[in-house]
Amino acid sequence: MQFDKDMNSAQAELFLDVRAFIIKHIEKARLTAVERYTANITSYYSQEHDGGFCYIKTKGDYVHIGWFHGVNLKDRNKLLLGNGKILKGQKITQLDKFQKNSIKSFIEQTQVLLIEKSEKKKIKKSLKK
Repeated sequence: MQFDKDMNSAQAELFLDVRAFIIKHIEKARLTAVERYTANITSYYSQEHDGGFCYIKTKGDYVHIGWFHGVNLKDRNKLLLGNGKILKGQKITQLDKFQKNSIKSFIEQTQVLLIEKSEKKKIKKSLKK
């Protein structure tokens, strides 16, 4: 599993710091953070919403955060990388105040997107009745 690789990497301490920070701020939003493990990533979801926030994994000399709704996030500081249709990545070499503020912002924005998606599903379902 990728989690085991991350825990044994040179970036293990940074990985754990980023992981703890993400979980803390999902839960600060009064949500239950769910951590899922696959062969390639460790990802974070909200138990209350039908969707995820992000995944993390170590890469070389940094921790990569892949934001599941990255293309829809406002990125004033141009931190998000990639040309994907949905996902955008963030490279973390140190978890300083600047990076913490960006992660908090991306979590808050993602929460709004998840709420909107959930409400849209409810409306569609009620219209079908």
